[in-house]
Order: sequence, then structure tokens, then C-alpha cells
Amino acid sequence: MRRGAERRAARGAGDGRVHGTPRAVGSVRGAGDGAPSSRSAGRRDRRRASETTVGTAGSGAVTVRAGDNSSASRLTVLQKGRLVSGRVTTGLRVVRLLGERPDPTAPLGVGALAAELGAPLSSVSRLCAELERTGLIERGADYGSYRLGAVAVRLSGRAAAPVARSLRFALTLAAQQTGETVVLAAGAPGSMRVIGSVLSSWTLHSPAAVGERIDDPGSAIARAADPMGLGDETVAETTEGLRVEIATPLLTPAGECAAVLAVRLPTVRLRENGPRIRRALAVARRSIEAGLDGSREAGAGRDTADGDDPTISAAPPAGGSALHAVLPLLQHLADGPDTAAGAARATGLRRDRTGRLLDACVAAGVVERGGDGELRIAWVVHGWFRAAAAPLIVSRGGPLVAEAARSLRACAFVTVLAGMRSLTLVEELELAGDGLAMIPWLGRAHPIVGSDGGPTMLMDLEPVELTQLFPARHTPRELARFLRRMQTVRRDGVLSMQAYDDAGMVSISAPIRDASGAVVAAACLVGMTDDVTARSRELERAAIRLAEAVSGVLR
Repeated sequence: MRRGAERRAARGAGDGRVHGTPRAVGSVRGAGDGAPSSRSAGRRDRRRASETTVGTAGSGAVTVRAGDNSSASRLTVLQKGRLVSGRVTTGLRVVRLLGERPDPTAPLGVGALAAELGAPLSSVSRLCAELERTGLIERGADYGSYRLGAVAVRLSGRAAAPVARSLRFALTLAAQQTGETVVLAAGAPGSMRVIGSVLSSWTLHSPAAVGERIDDPGSAIARAADPMGLGDETVAETTEGLRVEIATPLLTPAGECAAVLAVRLPTVRLRENGPRIRRALAVARRSIEAGLDGSREAGAGRDTADGDDPTISAAPPAGGSALHAVLPLLQHLADGPDTAAGAARATGLRRDRTGRLLDACVAAGVVERGGDGELRIAWVVHGWFRAAAAPLIVSRGGPLVAEAARSLRACAFVTVLAGMRSLTLVEELELAGDGLAMIPWLGRAHPIVGSDGGPTMLMDLEPVELTQLFPARHTPRELARFLRRMQTVRRDGVLSMQAYDDAGMVSISAPIRDASGAVVAAACLVGMTDDVTARSRELERAAIRLAEAVSGVLR
């Protein structure tokens, strides 16, 4: 046994092995005992000192000789680019986590964000501080918490603007025709969210809140998001508990699914309402898809060629970080789809940097790349400004309404559009007079016909659209009066009218617009007829100022 071991040791010394260990690649054979000479060791040490190890994400370490400066530089840039892109992707995921909630303005702690991302708390804390400087997120009321920022709300509304009005009409009409809850959802499979809804007016109904997550991959909404999986069917239908969901995809002109339109209802009403719902979905789908085609044609003048023409603007973005640099790209795409080359020219960014930043946006789910090579803001982003509207009106619009009521000695309130109903979100009731009082409407819905802000909130509609939505129980005379009032507020920007079936009172209303530019609410002042008539000009100007101030909160 000892002689065998000696023979193996001798063979190892002869072939460059020391005690059976393989020689390192590139080492020099030493003297007879296998040890390297001092001269060889010196050369090897100098060579190692002239080498640089460059780490590449996900692919280990690569050794590059110092003389090969171009290779080292390229690998260093590659590593840095990947790290920066990963940071942008994670940052935009933070924005999505804050924005895609029923209340994006509610505080969410850094710890909860870190847990959701599976990232270290310290890293997420630093990232949130950087995001705050971009305006995409803001500090929350609680210590160490954040909320969706004004820049993100504006970006969301800007992206939704081309289809906001047509979508609202289509959803409201479907809700009127079916009497059930109508839902608009978007997002990648597994992370779909409700981005718009019109609730049923029935006491017993199936709810849907903007920001709600679609968790069930087998739900009709999730199935409709994959049109190929539907085969020849144009709708998907599922039952979960006592709720039925019927959904259909909304396709872009390129045939890609942009969003899903659905109706939710109690199972007890399916037999009666099922055929009507399918017809209403088909009508709404055609209407919305025609609007998508029209919005694309409206932006067709944009030059999206892939040439190396000079950039439209060479002004660098504010701030030096990648998160600052990505903002002008997102704002550019919010105005309409474009190629990476077109986005680079429009923002003044280098082509290679633009490509990396847009790849990061796609990875985060904020931007989608179509089969035609164009990039567009994902529809899931459209839900941010809609979900934020009501909480912002209450939290930041409330003090504005209170101040107006106090300074004007009048009742002031903000009412929002909820389908074909008016819902009061903020209310300040000043004394109507000695021995008189006003009945509160805070949190209560009222039919749009007869609402103080009704004609103002529907002023975006065309007469033919209002005719389709106007409740059948009302007479043609009432429709004509409503249309005249709509035309007045369109012309003057403010509407004064006798309160509907409420003698002795006059209401003044002005439109409140959200981040998409659509009218979604009305600022209203109400008082006794004699008082309001005596200072009508003053109160009309005040209503306009209040509406503009609340609009500023939303935009």
C-alpha cells in the first residue's frame, strides 16, 4: 500500500500535480519536486496584478487583462446598465404597489413594500427616498410610509385621456342597459386589476372597486385576457359563490388584448339578465374598440421611423438618476405609442440608454411592447388616477369646500358622477336662515336628473349620447331642459338653476376635471333664492374658483 502511494505521488510530481491536486490552468511546471521556481512565481504574480475581475449579473465573474481596455470597458458598462435597469424596474414596481390599490393615497409602510418585493428593507427605503424626489410617490401620514405621488397621478390620467370620455360613456351605457355592475380590468396574467367600474343601482349587487386585484386565474376576466384561449368564443362566463362574471376582451387594432370588459351580477338574476348582458357587452366592445382605432389614427402623425435623425430635444431630464431619466420617456409614451428610436429622439436620450430604460419599464409592467414593435403605457396604469380621485377630493378638497362655505356664507359641496347618479363626497351646510336647516346628502346617491350638479357632470356627453343614457321614465320635455342646461354650462363654464322640485332654492355648479381632463364631479353652492340672486355673479365666480381648485388637487 505504501509503495502504491509513493508511485502515485511520483506521477503527480511529474505531470504538474502536487499530492494529486490538478495544476491550475496557465501555471508553470516547477523543478523536479513540482514546486514553481521563484522566477516563474514572480511572472505569475505580475500577470495576476495586471488582471481585472468584472462581475456580470447572473453569469459569474469574467477575468480581463488590463491591456484589453475595450473589453473591460464594455463589460463594466454592461454590468452598470443591468444594475441600473434592475433599479428602475424595482422602482416602478414600488409605484405600482402604491398605485394599484382601492385607495392609492392611503399610507403604506416601507416594510410592507419590502416584504412584497422580497428585497432588503434598507435598499427599499433608499429607493423610496429617490422615488419621492421624482414625484412619483409621496410621504404618507404615518412614519416610514408612502403614497402615490402627483406625478404618477398625472401620468396615469395623461395616458388614459384619449379614451377616457368614450370609455365612460360605454361603461355607463352598459350599466344602464343591464342594471348590473360593469367592470373594466387590465394587467398581465396573475396581476390584473380593476381599472374602472360602474356599480349596479340594485340593493343586492356584485361590487367592484377600482384597484381590486383579480386573484382567480380561472375567473371570466382572467380567461378573457387571453383571447387565443377563448377560441371561437367572444365571451367567458364563470360562477364563483353567488356571483356570475361575464367578460369579453377589448382588442387593439393590432389584435392584442388591451383590457377586459365584464359584467358582474348575482346568480339569481342570470336567467333573466343573461341575454341582455351579452348584447350590451357586444355593443360596448364595438364602441370601445372603434374608439381605440380612432385614438390611434389621431396620433398617427408622430414620426416613429428607426433612423438616426437628430433628436427633437436635447435637453437632459431633471435629475441625474435613471429614475429621473425614465420620467420623460413615460410622459412621451403617455401621449401615444412610439418606437424606442422615436422615444429617444423625443426625449434627447441616447438610443442605448433609452432601450435599457424602456426594457426596465416593460419588465415592471408599466409599459407594453406590441407585436408591431411599438411601446405604449400599459392600461393597468389607467387605474391609478381613477382610484385616487375620490380620496383626494375628500382629503384635500374637503378643506377647500369648508373655506368656501365659511367665506361665502352658503352651503357648499362636491358631488361626483357614479353612473347616472350623483354621489356627494364633501359637504358643508351653512345655516339656511333663522328656523331653517338643510338635510345632509353626504355619502348618499341621487338620480342625476334632479341633482344640483347633474347637467354639469354630464357636459362632456354629446346630445345623442345623453339621449341614450337618459332614464326612460322622464319625459321628452325634461330631456330638452336637461340638454339646454348642459349647453349653458359648456358655454359659460358655470350653471345657475332653480333647484329641481325644491322651491325657494338656487344651485350654482361648475365642472371639476380629473387628470384625464374629463369632467367627473361638480363644485356646488346652494342657498336661498333671494340671497343667491342678489349676489349671483359673486357666487358664480366663487363656484368656478372652487371647481378649479379641486381640479388642481386631482391633476
